[in-house]
Amino acid sequence: MLKNLTFLIISLILAGCWGKSSLHSDANLKNELLAYTQKHNSAEILLVATYLNPIYQGEFTTDMQDFDTFIVSIYPQNLTPKSVTINSLDATLTKLEKDDKLSTLVSMTIPWSNYYKATIPTQKSNILSVNITLDNNTTATLNFQKVARSLYWHTR
Repeated sequence: MLKNLTFLIISLILAGCWGKSSLHSDANLKNELLAYTQKHNSAEILLVATYLNPIYQGEFTTDMQDFDTFIVSIYPQNLTPKSVTINSLDATLTKLEKDDKLSTLVSMTIPWSNYYKATIPTQKSNILSVNITLDNNTTATLNFQKVARSLYWHTR
């Protein structure tokens, strides 16, 4: 009887700790991303920028190792960025396709927006100031606090 009871308790403990569903991890990741997301809203234009470095690990680590990386969402789709600077440095801007993995993992998915990846070499400053100028001369400045790498969020 004691063996059966011990086996049952150990089985319940192992079953309870079995594995986390990936949906649960993705939800945690998206919630944490909200802390690194800012928006600019003016005259029917919505700009949303997310600082990815403190959050993404695993497959994205090598892509972001030497760069500060942002995802910028622009609504409406007919507007395009004329320039994006981060701490007064011109960012390398890449338009993301709808099926791109980075565009599907941002915290606030806006299906009617265009997404862009903006990168610059890693900066030593504590504040990252992202200046976005659109082709209609709308400008937005979003400031992000840099986080020490030792404090990065890990979803594991």
